[in-house]
Amino acid sequence: PLYYLVAAAVALPSDFRDPTGGFQTNTEFIWAGNGGREVNAGIHGSVETFPFPGQALTLHLAREASVVMGALTIWLIVQLGWEIFPERRGIGVLAGAIAAFDPQFLFINGSVNNDDLLALTATGAIWQLVRLLDRPARLRDWVFLGLWLSAAVLAKPTGAVIGLVAGVVLLVSALRQRSLSFFVGRAVVLGAVSVVATGWWFARNQVLYGDPLGWTLFQKVFAADMRQGSLHWSDLHEFATVQFRSYWGVFGWMNVDAPDWLYLGARVLCGIAVAGLALGLVSGRLAKLSAGRRAALGLLALAVVAQEGYMVWYITRCNGSCYQGRYLFPVVGAIALLLAVGLLTMIPPSWDRVVVAGVGASLAAVAVFVPIGVIQPAYHVVALPTWELQLVPSKTDLRFGKAFALRGYRVERTSDRGAVALTLYWQAAERPDFDYSAFAHLIDPSGRLVAQQDHGPGADQGFPPTRWQVGDVVADRHLIPLPKNAGPAVYRLRIGLYNWQTGAQLPVQSGGSRIGTFVILSDQIRG
Repeated sequence: PLYYLVAAAVALPSDFRDPTGGFQTNTEFIWAGNGGREVNAGIHGSVETFPFPGQALTLHLAREASVVMGALTIWLIVQLGWEIFPERRGIGVLAGAIAAFDPQFLFINGSVNNDDLLALTATGAIWQLVRLLDRPARLRDWVFLGLWLSAAVLAKPTGAVIGLVAGVVLLVSALRQRSLSFFVGRAVVLGAVSVVATGWWFARNQVLYGDPLGWTLFQKVFAADMRQGSLHWSDLHEFATVQFRSYWGVFGWMNVDAPDWLYLGARVLCGIAVAGLALGLVSGRLAKLSAGRRAALGLLALAVVAQEGYMVWYITRCNGSCYQGRYLFPVVGAIALLLAVGLLTMIPPSWDRVVVAGVGASLAAVAVFVPIGVIQPAYHVVALPTWELQLVPSKTDLRFGKAFALRGYRVERTSDRGAVALTLYWQAAERPDFDYSAFAHLIDPSGRLVAQQDHGPGADQGFPPTRWQVGDVVADRHLIPLPKNAGPAVYRLRIGLYNWQTGAQLPVQSGGSRIGTFVILSDQIRG
């Protein structure tokens, strides 16, 4: 519950009771079972845009909380690197860059997702564990560790995996101290902190569900995600492939892939880093590190192995929906640091700045490209942000029928001056009940129709009126040819909406009064 408590506290300035901008299921979603091909599970409209009314503001504030959590996670990763390699600070900076510019990490930390708080708290617990390797005697540090671990478990139960790593560290520390009392005393501290901080949650689950973990209920709710048969080697191969790709960038509901070159680059980065670690071991360079640093690197490796071991165990119970790379984000700091050590261990420290700058800049460029070049095009939304109405040159306040409000228009001549481009800015005052068509007539001074262009507003963009939500703003562009060889003339534009099945035009109101079934715009167009 912890992530949602934090997000709710941050979102308090919003009006929870106003449903504007709340989640609406997209029936055209690729997995909705209706034959749709859209990647977006929700319908997104103009009302969700700035200044974010109602639940739209709630979700945006919660997302900002996630962004802050992600930023703090990166800060902790850098601190972790500096804790282990204080004289070679480039390792910590490079580790921070590897995590910070991972497109998938950015994507998840820009969403409402409890993995964001789990990554932060688990990274904090690993940082505290590394500090305890050199200073195991201070009791208050074990209290702090207990708090980090409790926060991780309250963010997501899988945070308990880092608790197992903490148990190994405690055992090793006790063996090094040759003291049973040391082990018992610290175990009691960790246990007491955990019981006080998290016990209420497990007690609540027991009372409500008869299960302290809520696992039985979870299996019922997510029955479609539970594995029905046994796990095979082919499943493990698919798991490894999907996990690696989605650790670096498979977006949305695992249905928006990054370009192949991104995955190739990730493989090259990881391959060089792994080769660097292997060479460091073979050459003895890593063996020359102090015992404390070797222990810290071993701790990072243990955390990664423990988390991956948990995932392998988990997919014996869960199907392909659990192959997602974000489930490794509790150890994102450990992974990033091991990669950074592998990249830098075989080069002289004097080259650190060059390598860190080069790798960091390359990763940053990819991180900037992905939202613009991959994610945004996949989530194309026709409805315009409401603030764009402020940029419309000719503003109007007209109502066509009950559902359509004309907020303004723009008239432009084409580059060859052979046509006039009219853009009408419609806004849904109510949900349209029919896919009405808009007509744009070019008329001469006598009112005679010279040229016209009709179509349903938004239909040419795959967004006909019946798909609009209340408040949606749609730019409806009509290209109307000017008559040729007609001599000098002054034309006007006449617009309206009509039922294309019956031909009936919708009534037009201005200031609450009916003015007819069409409007003639004031702009004059010279032929």
